[in-house]
Amino acid sequence: MGSEMNWRQLLIIPPILVGIAFFYWMNLEDRRGEESAPREEALAVRVTEVAATPFRPSVTGYGRVAAASTWSAISQVQGRAVEVNPELSPGWIVDEGDLLIAIDPRDYEIALAKAETARDSARASLRELDATAANTRETLKLERRIEAFLQTEFERQSNLLERGNVAQSVVDQATRTLLSQQKVVLELENRLNLVPVQREIHETSLATRRAEIEEAGRNLQRTRIVAPLTGRISLKSVSQGQFVRTGDNLLTIESIDTAEILAEFRPQTLNNFFRLLFGDDLPDLVVGEDMKEAFEIVAGLDLVVTVHSTINDRFVWPAKLTRFSGRADEQTGAVGIVVEVDDPGFPDPATRRPPLINGSFVEVRLSAPEPTSSIRIERNALRTDPDGVDFVFLADGDSRLARRDVVVGPVAGDQVVVLAGLVEGDRVVVSDPQPAVYGMLLAPVAN
Repeated sequence: MGSEMNWRQLLIIPPILVGIAFFYWMNLEDRRGEESAPREEALAVRVTEVAATPFRPSVTGYGRVAAASTWSAISQVQGRAVEVNPELSPGWIVDEGDLLIAIDPRDYEIALAKAETARDSARASLRELDATAANTRETLKLERRIEAFLQTEFERQSNLLERGNVAQSVVDQATRTLLSQQKVVLELENRLNLVPVQREIHETSLATRRAEIEEAGRNLQRTRIVAPLTGRISLKSVSQGQFVRTGDNLLTIESIDTAEILAEFRPQTLNNFFRLLFGDDLPDLVVGEDMKEAFEIVAGLDLVVTVHSTINDRFVWPAKLTRFSGRADEQTGAVGIVVEVDDPGFPDPATRRPPLINGSFVEVRLSAPEPTSSIRIERNALRTDPDGVDFVFLADGDSRLARRDVVVGPVAGDQVVVLAGLVEGDRVVVSDPQPAVYGMLLAPVAN
C-alpha cells in the first residue's frame, strides 16, 4: 500500500514538466518576435535653433532712373535756323543761360517796327482829337455869343413889328438868321459830345498797337532759344540752315541735378515690412484714398533710402522718399514709390562710383533707421503648401517631424523674418526631409 501511494504522488510530476516546457516555449516565441520586428531608424536632418537677434529690416523694389525735370525746346516761331550751338549733341551737358539756337529774326524785327509805327500813329490821332476838341470848345464859345446877339436882335425886331415900325419881312429875316446860328451851335455841341467816344476808340486802338508791339517783341525774343536749366542733351533734331516751323521739337534737355526712380514693390512685401515697423498698429499705407496722408506717415519713419546698381552692388547713391505713385501696376499689382537722388550726373572719385545714367535699371532699398530684434530663418527652410500657406518643419521635443504655420516678413539676403508662428528655442528643419512623414523620428544635426 505504501508503494501505491508513492506511485500516485509521482503522477503530478508530468503535468508540472509540461507546464514548464509550455512557459519556456512561449517566452522563446516572444523573443523571436522581438528579434524579427524592424527597428525604427532616425532620419538625419540639419536643424537651426531659432533666436531673436538684432536686425535692420529692409524692403527692395526695382525701377528705372529718369530725370526729375525735362525741358523740350518747342519752336514758337518759324524761320531759318541761322545759328546752332556746336555743342548740341546727345549726351553733352549745357549750362543754364547758354544760347542753343538762333532763328532768323529779320521778319520779326520788321513786324516790331510796323507795330511801333502803328502805335505812334494811334498816339498822333489821339493828340489830334484833343486839339480838335479844344478848338471846337473855343469856337463854341464864340458862336454862343453870336447866338445871344442874334436872339436880342430878333426880340428887338419883334417889338418893332408890334408897334408897326418894321415890316414882317424884316422879322422873318431875323428869325432865319437866329435859327441858322442855333444850328451852328448845336452842331458844335454834338461834335464835342462825340469826343469821349472818339477818345475811347483812339485809346483802344492805341492799346491794340501796344499789344502788337509786345507780341512782336516776344516773337523776336523767341528767335533766340536759351537753356533754362543745366542739363544733358537727350535729343537734337535741328541743324544750322534748317527751316524751323512753329511747334517743331528742336531738342530736349534732362536735368542732372536731381533724378527720380519710380520703384515698384510687391504689396505683400511692403505690407510685411511696414508691419514689422508698426506692429499691430499698421495703417493702410498702400491702398487708400488719401495718399498724401499715407506718405506723411511713412516719411515720419525716417527710413534710410538707398539706390543700388544692379550691375555692381558697391555703387550706392543716397536717396529720399518723394511720394507714392498712387496706383498699382495693372499686370503685376506692384505698388510704385518715387524716390529722388541729388546730383546723380556726376561721378564720385572717392568711391569710383560712376554717374547714375537716366534709363538705368536700379534697385531701391528702404531700410529701417534702427535695428530691431526679430526671428529670422533661412529662406530654404520656408515652405508653402498648395493653399499658399507658409510653414516650416520642426523637430519637436521628442525629435519627431512636425509642421508649424508661420507669417513671414521682409527678406534679407538668404534669410526671411518670421513675424509669427515661431518662438525662441524652436528647432527648424533646414534640410529637406525625404519622405516628409509627420511624426517620423529625426536625428537632428546642428546647422
